[in-house]
Amino acid sequence: MSSAMLAVAAGDAVRGAAPRRVALVEFFGIGGTADYTDCLARALAGRGIEVAVVTSTLFEPLRPDPPYEIVRPFAYASTQPKARKAMQLARALDPARDFLEHFQPDVVHAQGTVLPVIERFLYRGLRMATVCTVHDARAHERRPWLGSFSGFYGGFDRLICHSDSTRHKVIQALPGARIDVVPHGVYTPLASALPDGAAARQQLQLPSRSRVALFFGFIRRYKGLDLFLEALQVARSEGHDLIGLVAGRPLYDVGQRMERARRDGLPVAWHLRFIAKDDIATFFAAADVVALPYTDTSDSGAFELAAAFRKPVVVTNAGGLGEAFARYRYGALVEERSASAVARALMGPYPPAPPPSSDNSWEAVAAQTETTYQEALLIHG
Repeated sequence: MSSAMLAVAAGDAVRGAAPRRVALVEFFGIGGTADYTDCLARALAGRGIEVAVVTSTLFEPLRPDPPYEIVRPFAYASTQPKARKAMQLARALDPARDFLEHFQPDVVHAQGTVLPVIERFLYRGLRMATVCTVHDARAHERRPWLGSFSGFYGGFDRLICHSDSTRHKVIQALPGARIDVVPHGVYTPLASALPDGAAARQQLQLPSRSRVALFFGFIRRYKGLDLFLEALQVARSEGHDLIGLVAGRPLYDVGQRMERARRDGLPVAWHLRFIAKDDIATFFAAADVVALPYTDTSDSGAFELAAAFRKPVVVTNAGGLGEAFARYRYGALVEERSASAVARALMGPYPPAPPPSSDNSWEAVAAQTETTYQEALLIHG
């Protein structure tokens, strides 16, 4: 048989292994990965796949009447101590496995991992094909008790990464991993309506004429809050009217940074809490630009949220952000990771927003993800 005939036969084999039923597992239940899971589940259901989401009691779909089943074996509260959460997660594995055995999906698709040292036991010995989306190539903070991320990822038939950068990171740890690159979907369901900018600023008590730079999402060290504050200081010293809007729940103590910003007279509006879905649009409507000065990352859901609101983004060239910016092309990609470079970029101006260079709608993401499912089914046999 010729090579061309073999290629056609291989393509027919993949197309013949279409999944009928898929279970998406996302235990955390809140934040960007939970929203990703909801968007993907809806798009897969739109392709005729029966979908179930295995998650926590905190999970809420973005819109009512989701076209998929929701199972919540992990019962916890965000205010509980980490040890209590870990114990509750361990208790959730048996009911989660029981559901999977009853649901009998063709593919079990993990949405990354919160606590790999525990979660890995769910996937061991499953008779279904398994796929995992690598939302984080490695732990963002050094916490050995979490368990090995690469060891967790190594147990799946196939992996999905959102960028070539993340794929390379995973390959370094798992040279034999089978990986597909599927771009992160743009969070259009969260941006269905953008409030009036003036009204949003009034609600957040921001000046109407100042330039506002938004730093949004869970606040972790790698996201570059220090660099953002230093850039505000540079802009202020150069006479620019630039205000920082910091919105999100801190996952480390930022008290000293707040005190230093107050002492230095930096214009920063602090909203240090988990931002509910109904409030997200207010923060983006109030902003002129979104700042993502990450020092390290895999990929960024906050980027795709900014893209959904059609806001210019200023990003450092970390992880997959450069690839995301090459697709979106509105704002500035900062190669030099310095406060002066970030400050210049935050002040603009930017060329008009061009059309995206590639399709990362949820329909496109679901189509590519289904191809990964087909390949995983072939591997699994």
